[in-house]
Amino acid sequence: MPDVIFALDVEDPVNEASDDAVLELCNLFCREDVPLSLFLAGEKARVLRQRGRRDVIEALSRHEICYHGNYWGDFPIPALEYGQDMTWDDAVAHALRVELPGLHDVAEITGQFPVAWCCHQAQQCPQLAYALKLAGVRCWAGGPRGWMMNWLSWPRSKCVVSLQGSWDNRVDPTRRDELKEPADVERDMWSMRVAYEALAERVDFICFAGHPTCFVTADWGGLYEYAVLFRDGGPVAYPRPSGIAHSQPRSAEDRAAALRFVRETVRWVKAQPDANITGYAALCALDEEPLVQWLSLPQMLEIAREAQAVLNYVTAFGMSFSPADIVGLLAFACQYCWHNGAWPERLPVQRLLGPTQAPLAQTGPVTMTREHLFAGALSCYATMMDHGRIPGVLRAGRVDVGPGTWLRALAQFVIQSRDTGELPLEVTVEEADTLPACVEEPAIGDRRFGSTNHRPGLSYEPLRELLRWQSWSYRPAMRR
Repeated sequence: MPDVIFALDVEDPVNEASDDAVLELCNLFCREDVPLSLFLAGEKARVLRQRGRRDVIEALSRHEICYHGNYWGDFPIPALEYGQDMTWDDAVAHALRVELPGLHDVAEITGQFPVAWCCHQAQQCPQLAYALKLAGVRCWAGGPRGWMMNWLSWPRSKCVVSLQGSWDNRVDPTRRDELKEPADVERDMWSMRVAYEALAERVDFICFAGHPTCFVTADWGGLYEYAVLFRDGGPVAYPRPSGIAHSQPRSAEDRAAALRFVRETVRWVKAQPDANITGYAALCALDEEPLVQWLSLPQMLEIAREAQAVLNYVTAFGMSFSPADIVGLLAFACQYCWHNGAWPERLPVQRLLGPTQAPLAQTGPVTMTREHLFAGALSCYATMMDHGRIPGVLRAGRVDVGPGTWLRALAQFVIQSRDTGELPLEVTVEEADTLPACVEEPAIGDRRFGSTNHRPGLSYEPLRELLRWQSWSYRPAMRR
């Protein structure tokens, strides 16, 4: 049974007609008694208040409010740029400075704190996602299905069915008086059913997504001007200049057909026996975990044995553990043994970030003495406490190790000591992967970056690497 979300990106502050489209769509979903998730940009929320559109704001507030960024098109530095130009901590701090005002504006104007976040224009970086997690947003609508950086997430790309029917963005500027032909609702319904049924065969989450502005316009307002605004990598005129042209409107007949398509789509999905129409808050309620979790030492040893055999997340005891979480358990056990002269009977589960620096690769066998292991455990534990993450490079006494080598070495040390009753004098790790096996899962490998809004020639590879490093923090959700 797929979970089905209906979502709208409410973001266009330029075309005032899009305000009426928002109102009509919100009322349509209310009449159909179907939950709707609204990804509202801070800029759009402020414009609605400035225009006095209390009717639209009240209509929004009857549905689930999510966050779509502070700005739609203008922002001080694109996330695609600061995500790779700044250190991890500086980028997180910058993201909070930019996004917290918008997040709080959306909450104040609608009366709801946003449940989920989804970037617009693929304008994202891992640090921005982590910042919004720190800001209190419950989940990420655009990450891999499960937990990433200790944040619940659901996919957005590759599981979407369009709510916009036959809308397109191919306006001929020499023929702006030629309005688009009215949408063919029957043909659009056939295309929607084909797309839905194909997805339902291979995924357990489907998002029907659309943009209210596309119900009243035939092209994106301001899309072409963004290329001018961002020609030097950042907005050269901020905030948005008043000269941005409005889009070509859709005819009344075309608009009515587009709304009928939405209504018939909603009714068709409601009739599907295998569709669980829901919202992000309801999904979070099913997947969220108790904040305080503990393991016994035998349970920790079972997890360590599995992770030592295959570097990956582990599911056990009704919970899931990312590779970073497992490093945290092992480091806690060793530092506890050092300080207290005995292994802990119970261990706290600490949900940790993966490394935010390039993980050190192992080029041959690595041998660590007992002293190296305890020294490294104390250092690793301090990093965990200071920064909530595992190191990409760790100085374990006189040996430099990456997280893969470190996990296997600690696991071998703890397991052998418990099996034999004596602390080993040394352990040797013959080989270790740099990244866990889950880095190859499509949910991580298929993540895309891209936007019209960044400097020319920007490579997305550094951002992909940051996300790959965070495969250390990935684990599946264990639905209750």
